[in-house]
Amino acid sequence: MHLFKRINFGNDIKRALAFVLITAVFVGLVPCSSAIATEQTDAGTVTTTTEQANADTQTTDDVGYVNSSRDIRNSDIMTDMRGVWIAFVDYKNMGLYNKSETTFRNNASKMFKKLKKDNINTVFFHVVPCNDAIYPSEYLKWSKYMFAKAPSYDPLKILIDIAHENDISFHAWLNPYRKTMKKSFNPGKEASIDRILDIVNEIIDNYEVDGIHMDDYFYPSNGQFKKVSIKKRKKNVNNMVRQVYETIKETDEEILFGISPAGNVSYAESIGCDLKTWLSDDGYIDYIIPQIYWSDNYKLNGKKTKLYSQRLKQWNALNKNDTPMIIGLALYRSGVKDSFDKGWKKSNNVIVTQIKQEKAAGCQGFVLFSSTYMYNKSGRKEMKNYRKYYGIIE
Repeated sequence: MHLFKRINFGNDIKRALAFVLITAVFVGLVPCSSAIATEQTDAGTVTTTTEQANADTQTTDDVGYVNSSRDIRNSDIMTDMRGVWIAFVDYKNMGLYNKSETTFRNNASKMFKKLKKDNINTVFFHVVPCNDAIYPSEYLKWSKYMFAKAPSYDPLKILIDIAHENDISFHAWLNPYRKTMKKSFNPGKEASIDRILDIVNEIIDNYEVDGIHMDDYFYPSNGQFKKVSIKKRKKNVNNMVRQVYETIKETDEEILFGISPAGNVSYAESIGCDLKTWLSDDGYIDYIIPQIYWSDNYKLNGKKTKLYSQRLKQWNALNKNDTPMIIGLALYRSGVKDSFDKGWKKSNNVIVTQIKQEKAAGCQGFVLFSSTYMYNKSGRKEMKNYRKYYGIIE
């Protein structure tokens, strides 16, 4: 069922009853190695792509945790998304690695306040980076990327609570098949799908997430499954995607499910992304975030090429069922010297220009990779122009 078709009378009734109940009891509403992998572009050169990545909180013993994000899911969040990926390599930079509960809570609060000030309304937070988790899991070990040893608190619940306090939608980002940084579970095995469904159920049953999010690490490009045809890869991945979608909707039809494929269509398809099906048929995804990580000053066959614009147009043409399309933008490439993609070094206004272009193309927003580059030296000039564009006082 398509995202914008899910708003129905039944949901309105449920929301109304919930409001009455809450009013009656006087409570408030709340709502592994490097992250850089390589992608072979159709230009014949190697380009980096990411690892990719509403009200005050109040809880009572009688009523428990109430989540106001129910009121913002299917609203203008999905027509003007301003998002950021928070990947496992960002944990330390955001002050979240190996902290006591008090310090973790304080640093998470500072992080979300900064994101809110910078006009971010959605985060895609790495909760299952590498066959591990940042929450107490029945199926996964604690993530070494966030902890030196198991914590005495639940970091994911804290992150979701604080995100919602700041009116920021929280999507739980998982790498579905990754076993280690070099090996993957076999996407063709039902046991692999069962494992993923267990993890998804664990998250949506225990946490008030607004979405489940996957990047494009399906069939790895390291040759582990080199004998599996592209057709078979798509079929196997589709089997998983469809079951994840159905599982989520059976629990709560308002929880969103989306995927972020590589911006190079042919590469994305080669690792199992059935883009034509996802962008033509209902029942697979609620949104898609192509990682269009190039500037419009790209050297292709010796000529300057508007590669971002070309890819944006290509993705829009694929979108036959009007799936909300949000564009992944490569903030991490700010200021980078690249003999092929010269735009990032020549201009410090690439991100703002690309935001304007995705809006003009009728897309539903953008997601920046990643949170670290919003606040470090590399992204400083791009972010200065970003803040100027949105009228944010630094």
